[in-house]
Formats: sequence, C-alpha cells, structure tokens
Amino acid sequence: MANIEEAIGAHSRWMSQLREVVFEAHPGVDVESIRAADQCEFGKWLHGPAWSAEEQQSDDYQEVSRLHTEFHELAAQVVELAASGKKNEAYALFYGEYVTMSGRLALALRAWQDRLTVKARETKTNTDLPPSAG
Repeated sequence: MANIEEAIGAHSRWMSQLREVVFEAHPGVDVESIRAADQCEFGKWLHGPAWSAEEQQSDDYQEVSRLHTEFHELAAQVVELAASGKKNEAYALFYGEYVTMSGRLALALRAWQDRLTVKARETKTNTDLPPSAG
C-alpha cells in the first residue's frame, strides 16, 4: 500500500466485508482474527516497514494506530454478538458506535495525510532552494 488514500480504501473494503460477516454470522467465526489490528491489509501497512521509527512516534501515527485498534475491538464485539444470535444488538453496535469509530479513524487519516503533504512540500521547497551566497 503506497499511501494513506489506499489505506482509507482498504479500511472501507474491510468495513463492507464486516457488514457481510454480521449478516451471515454463525458460531465458529474466528473473532480473534477480526480483533487483530495488525492482520488486515490496513494494519499490515500501518505496522509494516512504510513508517520510520520517528514517524511511528508522531502524534498522528499514534492516534491512527490507537483508533485502528479500537476499530478492530468494536468489530470483534459486533461479530461476537452476531455469532451468538444477537443480530439486532450486532447491527445496533455496527451502525452506532462502530460506524462512528470508523468515521473518527477516517478523519484522523485525512488529517495525517494533510500534514504529511504539507511536510513533503516544505521538504521539497527547502531542497529546491539555491545554496546561499554568503
């Protein structure tokens, strides 16, 4: 995954798949794999080699990582409810708190993307300047 825009797309696809899992949920669904925030395409990108140790310490990275972990925890709760036959409760959690969490994660990603874009422009501008004559 090359950039945050692709990450947002992966996040949206995962959410759509979860909605299908809830609709078709049955006992025996692997809830722990859903709970694992580092196993989805987005999580592998977020926790993979794309980010330097310095970037991983940034407030943006930390916020996105925290929200993504919470997103997966809620997803696991949704699936647990659905798999135990509590589909109404599962849908209520999905379309309530889970969708809200997803929106918060998407907003955090967009804010991070904006800051990275500004940083990249500043870096490019600084490298394009001629050497000082002094």
